[in-house]
Amino acid sequence: MAVALNNTESITVLRLAGEIGSSEMDALLGVMNDMVLTNRSEVVLNFSHVSHISLNVISVLAERKQRFQALGGDIKLVGLAPYVANLFKLVGAYSFFDVLASEDEAVNRFES
Repeated sequence: MAVALNNTESITVLRLAGEIGSSEMDALLGVMNDMVLTNRSEVVLNFSHVSHISLNVISVLAERKQRFQALGGDIKLVGLAPYVANLFKLVGAYSFFDVLASEDEAVNRFES
């Protein structure tokens, strides 16, 4: 998994790539923990280049979303390929997240 980071004034966009399994999730959680420590709780996860995500990882992301919401932020998802979207649906997490078409749309949701 590759992660590219793009920060606006208060919103962090993480561009993910490859397959996301347990070990990749540990790396992503490290990035997210650092964000919490620096009071950055508005996150956009871009899945445009993700080919697979473990079902367990989706559950962890749902838990992390709740943590960010408790801090006044949120996690929004963009760029889910049909296969990846179906995995989110399979575990009942698709409707739990704001799934948007683009990074710009997700950033605008935070700003409105």
